[in-house]
Parts: sequence; C-alpha cells; structure tokens
Amino acid sequence: MYRLLNTQTGWYLLSLLLLLGCQAPEDQKPDDLIPEDRMADILTEVHLAESQTSRLSLGSTDSSRVAYKHIETKLFRKMKVDTAVYSRSFIFYSSHPKYLERIYQNVVDQLKKKTGQVDTLRKS
Repeated sequence: MYRLLNTQTGWYLLSLLLLLGCQAPEDQKPDDLIPEDRMADILTEVHLAESQTSRLSLGSTDSSRVAYKHIETKLFRKMKVDTAVYSRSFIFYSSHPKYLERIYQNVVDQLKKKTGQVDTLRKS
C-alpha cells in the first residue's frame, strides 16, 4: 500500500512538474513588454525600412542584409528601443494572434496615412 501511494504520488508530482515546466516562455508576458501602440509604431518603421532596403536594388542578398541591418540599427537607436526587448515583445505578440492582429491593424492604418501623405505631396 505504501509503495502504491508513493508511486501514485510520484507520478502526480512528476506530471505536475512536467505540466508547469512545459508552459511555453512566450505565453508569459515579459516584464519589459513593449505596449501594443508603441509596438505598432516600431513595426511601421521596420516595414518602411524593409521597403527602403528592397528599393536599393543591391546586387546580392548579403548586401541587402547588411544595408537593412544598418538601417534597423539606426531605427532602433532613434526610437530608443533595445533589440532584445523588441525581440521578446515580438515573440510574445506573435504567439498571441489576437494581440498581433490589433497591432497590425494599427500598422496598416499608419502606413495608409503615410502613403496618403506621399500621394498628397506628389499631387502638389
């Protein structure tokens, strides 16, 4: 009887530890999570930087990567964002589609405004 109790208790504890240990780290909000509206601002600028890099018509993929990394570094410095904080926040939001959808709706809205401003400048 004592052995059975130990076995059942042992399995219960092992199962509980496995369950708690298997929780994906991205399910937990990072302490330094970038707020959704700020993340949208950052992602808007990231996508503009990617677009800028793709328009450079560089000969190789490596050159494009180097150019993008340079632009990205300047962008994060300008926006006062630590790349590690950005990465943790992006991983968290990517694993929560509801949040990411709201963020990207904001990104799309910002990009539409920016393209509207460019169109207005072209017409004048």
